[in-house]
Formats: sequence, C-alpha cells, structure tokens
Amino acid sequence: MTLGSAMNAQADYFSRVIRQAGGLVLLALVPAVFTAGFHPRRPAWSQDEIRVPEVTWSAAQRWRGWVLPVDARSSAAFASQHLPGALPLNEAQWEEQLPAVINAWRPGARVLVYCASQGCETSQSVARRLQREMGIGDVFVLKGGWSAWLDAQPQRR
Repeated sequence: MTLGSAMNAQADYFSRVIRQAGGLVLLALVPAVFTAGFHPRRPAWSQDEIRVPEVTWSAAQRWRGWVLPVDARSSAAFASQHLPGALPLNEAQWEEQLPAVINAWRPGARVLVYCASQGCETSQSVARRLQREMGIGDVFVLKGGWSAWLDAQPQRR
C-alpha cells in the first residue's frame, strides 16, 4: 500500500465516521425539536410566556410579612368589591393606576395579583408586567382569582 492510497483510505474512513455521526445527530434532533415545541413543561420561548407562580388563598393567608393585593379586574369590578387592602391595576388603566401601587409597595413585600376567576389570564399579564417593568421579584397570582377568594369566605360556605 502506498502512502497516497493509505491517506485516501484514512480520508474515506473519517468521511464515513463524520457522515454517521451527522446522521445520528439528525436522528436525535427530530425528537428533540418535537419535544421542545410541544412538551407541556417546555421552557418558555419568550418573556410573555413565562407563568408567574400561582398560590391558593389558604397558602397566601399563611404568609408572614406585608402582602400587597393587586386587583387586575376592570375598574368597575374593583369599585363594586375587592380584597381588603387591594389596589386596582389593570392593563387598560396601567399608567393611571401604577403610581398608587408603586407608592404602596415596599421592598421585601409580596404582591398578590388576582383577576375574576381561574380562567382569567389578566392576572398573569399584570404580574409579568410588574416583574418585568418594575423589577418586583415576589409577585404571585391568586389561583382561582376573585372567585376563589369569595368561596373561601366563611359566610359563603
């Protein structure tokens, strides 16, 4: 075997190894892409998809320290009834209502955002904006919203 043919044989061997490795990578890539796109616990692709942690009313009642309830429902719903001590902050009136929330918030305080019910996504949106735009870290969403709070009240049972 000459030096040239040995080098060609070696190049053919490495070429086959690279093709096989590339095939394995492509084979693994198909299920990985499918999982990344459709798995229920996949990571969020954008900041807007990140879910703020939800807490039940009973868990929130056990919190120590100061808690700022934030009502993400419409101004009319807030005017009708709201959690004791809650401040209104909805996306329709964000600019007008935000200063009161900023003035009431204290470092280390937890913010508990709620909207009408379990299916309402407004609380998630308002909570994300508080985290993103105001840099507030301890923001939570009341699981079940206003409806869950009403159901937890003794006179409603």
